[in-house]
Order: sequence, then structure tokens, then C-alpha cells
Amino acid sequence: MFALSLKRVLLSSLVVLGIAALCSVADANFPNFKYYKLAEIGSRMGQTSLVDIDRDGDLDWVVGQSGKMWWFEYDAPHNWIKHDLGQGARTDVGGCAFDIDGDGWIDQVSGTAWYRNTGRPRTQKFEKYDNGAISCHDNVAADIDGDGKLDVVACSDNKRHLVIAWYKIPDNPRDKWIEHKIGTGIHGGVDPKGVGDLDNDGDNDVVRGDVWFENQDGKGIKWKEHKTLIPPGGSRPDRYGLALKAWVCDLDKDGDNDIVEAEADCTDGRVFWFESKDNGKKWACHLISANHTKQDFHSLAVADFDGDLDLDVFSGGGPLSQETHKCYIWENLDGKGGAWKERVILSGKRCHEAKAADVDGDGDVDICSKPWNGNLHFYLRNMLVEDRGK
Repeated sequence: MFALSLKRVLLSSLVVLGIAALCSVADANFPNFKYYKLAEIGSRMGQTSLVDIDRDGDLDWVVGQSGKMWWFEYDAPHNWIKHDLGQGARTDVGGCAFDIDGDGWIDQVSGTAWYRNTGRPRTQKFEKYDNGAISCHDNVAADIDGDGKLDVVACSDNKRHLVIAWYKIPDNPRDKWIEHKIGTGIHGGVDPKGVGDLDNDGDNDVVRGDVWFENQDGKGIKWKEHKTLIPPGGSRPDRYGLALKAWVCDLDKDGDNDIVEAEADCTDGRVFWFESKDNGKKWACHLISANHTKQDFHSLAVADFDGDLDLDVFSGGGPLSQETHKCYIWENLDGKGGAWKERVILSGKRCHEAKAADVDGDGDVDICSKPWNGNLHFYLRNMLVEDRGK
């Protein structure tokens, strides 16, 4: 009996050791993120993008505060060169960068104006043109009317004029942009990627955090509001009203688009995703983060951070966080959004309006961010490729 018991103990120990070894291998496959200080400048900043401003093949960091914007040229992980982009924007957070005039150079829209890249961004400020749009919390570029050209969706944060609208850019973008109302706005709920085909009819619909708007005619003229995006226990609005970050993607790889959201401008935010059922007629909500985090998740990025060909989720603690600010990646363990592993990739730094993309062109996804209250911009370099090459 003793010998049999000893054999069972040894077998159990081998199983435990085997599981531990497997966990160790799995953990080793998740990348480290190396921290670099990018800059110290500004305050109460938004309007962020990671784009190639100077067309040199790597990505640059665009950021602005109400009235002034900069872009930081990527030279090396530890060296980013500051350039003035422009002045006079009547917005704070709302802004995005893309080629507005079709000349092959990345421009900037910041709420009420757009800024043209002259093709000499290192030596010239961008040219400013008023566009007639609203000052806003969210700006997202997407093709709303199906003409193959990017439009701009704006969500207002003005309590006296809460509106969500999209703007058609004229052939001459220096002319006033054409406004089309979608519905009533909230503090924030469209940025950074709350636009996509949610009902599988071939056109782009729009998420407003707690609801989604169906593009009924495919031209962005007729909209229907669907109040179906309800997280467990309801939403958690705070001092600025309801605010969320939204991202449309096929998270579970079943062929239709789902919605990932993070609760922003609150003291105890969550990150969750809505699984599409029956072409957007029904939605099943699944928590990604813990139910109580004490973090203000004023950032959201969905990408394959660990190179395993499924989508993971990033967010970080913003200005209303009640505990130590942390940046997280939730690893998509089963590839279908059914199991998640929380990874803390940075602690003690404030995160607000972060963006994720392959900054240095090495094939993995990096992150840039900054605070709302404060001026420390930082770059988190994904070391996946470098570590695998060792």
C-alpha cells in the first residue's frame, strides 16, 4: 500500500511539474514591453495618432492640446524629435490623422479644423483650414456613405449640444465640410474604432458606446438607433456622464463583427466585449477585465500583441483611476474571446488616449501614450521579435 501511495504521489508530482513547465513556456511566449520616455511637453492632451507623417517608413506620434499640436518624429526608441504641427484647434481630445486631400501625405483633423501636411513637415507647420465641424471628444475616420473615400465621425462632449454626426469631405477639402446628424451624443463613445458593418449588409454602422446606429440606406442619411449594448449591472457613468471607448472587430473569428469597449472617465472601469448574435439583432456581453478595477480606462487598442494570430486587448489607467495606474494587455487565450489572461505591462505611469501600431517596422505591435494631467509621453516597445531572435 505504501509503495502504491508513493507511486501516486510521484505521478501527481510529475503532472504538476508538467503543467508548470507548460505554463512557463506559455508565459515565455508573451512579449515583454520595454519602456522609453518619449517626451515631456503639454498638458490635457488628446488628438493622438501613430502614423507616418514624414514618409520615412516608420510611425510618428501625433498629439495635441486645445489650441496647439505637435508631432514627434521617430528616430530611435530612445530618440523622438519634436516638431510643431499647428495651432488654433478648438477641441481637446477629438482628432485623428489621415490623408485628407489625397496628395499622399498624412494630414490632421482636430475638431473644428483640419491641418494640411505641406510635404515638408520637418521644416513647415501644417496649413490650417476651418472645416465647420463641431468641437468634440471623438473623431474617427471611416467611409460612411460607401463612396470609397474617408469621412469623419464626430461625437460632441458639449452638454448643451450633445450630438453625434458625420462629415463628408468635399472634393476641395478647404470648403466647408457637409454635416449629417446620426443621433444624440454622449461624452465619448465612438473613438478609437467604433465604426464597422454590424448587421452584415455591406455598409458601415456607428457605435455610440451604449447604443449602435444602423446605417439604413448605406449612404449615411437614414439612421436607426438600437439600444442593445448593455453590460452586466448596467453602465457606469461618472462626473462627465457616460463615456466609453469602442472598437469594432471580429474578436471570436466567426465571420461577423463584434464590439470591444472600455469604460472611460470613471473611477472603476471595466473592459468587455459584445458578441454579435443574429446580425446585430442581439448581443451577448462578456467581461474581459475584472468586474472591479479601480481604473479609468480612457484608452483602447485591439491587436495581436503576442503574435499568435488572434486579437488581444490593451487599455491603461487614466486620470480618474483610484489605485496605482497600470497598463494592461488581456491575452486572448482561446483565440475566441472565451478565456483571458491579464498581463500588467507597465505600472505607475498615467495612460490616456494611447495608440498601438508597429512603430519601428519590426513586425510586432508597439504602444505610445501620455497622461491627461501631466506631460510625460512614453513609448512601450514590444520586444516579441527581438526576444524570439535570441
